[in-house]
Amino acid sequence: MPYTLTSAATLGYDLVRLPGGRQAAGVVVSALRSGPAEWALLAAHHPLRTSDPSCDPLLAAQESARAREIASEGPRLQHLPPTDGGERSSERERLAALAEQLRCSMVGSAAAFERLVRTEALGCLDSPVDGSSDSTVDDDGALDRALAADVLADAALAAYAARELPRALRRRLSEPYERAVAGAVPGTFDLAPDPSTPWGPALSEVLSGLRGTDAEGRLRWRAAVDASRLAAQARLAPASTGDGVPGRSWSEAMHDACWAAHASGRTEAAAAAQMLAVQAFLDGGFGVDDGATGVWNAVAGCVQGVLVADLLGGGSLELLAQPWAAVTGRTLAGC
Repeated sequence: MPYTLTSAATLGYDLVRLPGGRQAAGVVVSALRSGPAEWALLAAHHPLRTSDPSCDPLLAAQESARAREIASEGPRLQHLPPTDGGERSSERERLAALAEQLRCSMVGSAAAFERLVRTEALGCLDSPVDGSSDSTVDDDGALDRALAADVLADAALAAYAARELPRALRRRLSEPYERAVAGAVPGTFDLAPDPSTPWGPALSEVLSGLRGTDAEGRLRWRAAVDASRLAAQARLAPASTGDGVPGRSWSEAMHDACWAAHASGRTEAAAAAQMLAVQAFLDGGFGVDDGATGVWNAVAGCVQGVLVADLLGGGSLELLAQPWAAVTGRTLAGC
């Protein structure tokens, strides 16, 4: 399944369950918020341009290709092996094995993540630069962008495939990006919400609340998710609305919110917000189980609702913001 900026919450669902998810989310935001100045900074650390005498461009290209081959073997939902149905395996054991597979398997893939970084977040060409002449790259800015895409894609891969890649290889892939960020003027790759946007203050409130979550707060989020499931079952029953028509589902409300972001030109802003939420979610101590069992979805719905609160109907907005109200006792600003 491909990742898209429009459905960045799905990417977030995978990233919060990966050991390198926080770093991967940061790379996406850096790509989304980059322009010619940032491309030049990143390109300066590409193996074809760096002044580091220990960097061999050919070796770097070979290692990059090797990393992609290894990363392609990561577990994906559509590639789940059948559980052992032998007599020795009890039903409980088989269900536990399936649950563990679902817990760790990805909706997308490393290749899909790289494509998103290159073609959607950065809007660059698919093919890495190999030093050969390319008639489509006819100015310094375009070449900087292509080289920056390589740097970002390698860093994205190193983070996304942290479970599969050897540590030394991950380090070599991510080092050019990390050097570029470390050497940049503070704020160049700013990962904070833009306070000048209509949704900036509300988004900052959500992210700050997530980062500051303690053990009791995590329990409240889990309880809110459980309560939402029960409410959804009642809401979706045909008799719940009094006219025999099922009520609105969370997935329908989320679809409306994603479409509203797309139609209003806020897709990139919403995607950046979801990636910032990935980082805040992990900073708040939420674990893989929280990501896999609904807490991430609840957070993602709140974030998406904040971005399009002025465009959504009241029913959809209320559904998406409900977990926040249950956890904090407050309504989201703008919701």
